[in-house]
Amino acid sequence: MKRQITFLSLLVVVTTMLFSCKKDETSLKARMMGKWNISKIEVSGYTVADLAGDPKKVNGTITGLSGDYMDFKSNNDDQVELNIKGDRSIGTYISTGEAFNMSFSEGDFYCTVNSLTEKQFQFTAKLDKTNVVKVYYLTR
Repeated sequence: MKRQITFLSLLVVVTTMLFSCKKDETSLKARMMGKWNISKIEVSGYTVADLAGDPKKVNGTITGLSGDYMDFKSNNDDQVELNIKGDRSIGTYISTGEAFNMSFSEGDFYCTVNSLTEKQFQFTAKLDKTNVVKVYYLTR
């Protein structure tokens, strides 16, 4: 009898382990991972001083070129690579439930997802301690 209870307990533990190791396909991080093409980025909130100090900063719509992309890496460092008009930057991202945060050399962005499907990803990123808001339109 003791042997049967031990065997049954072991079977339950093994079965539980097998079914609990499913691939994560429903979390925000799993859905946003991978390389996305940039269709456009709508930028607002830079001050006149910001614009005068850095020619890369613009208010308005930035239309993506054929080589522009945003790549949410699946490595352990949670890196995000942004390539706009040949200017490549590497940052990090952290999923916080149904939102996420990104950190680049420019600063920390708090992002809310507007829509996310298999082929389209749109999110709004607010730069910490500023009025700068960027709305990203990405496609696959």
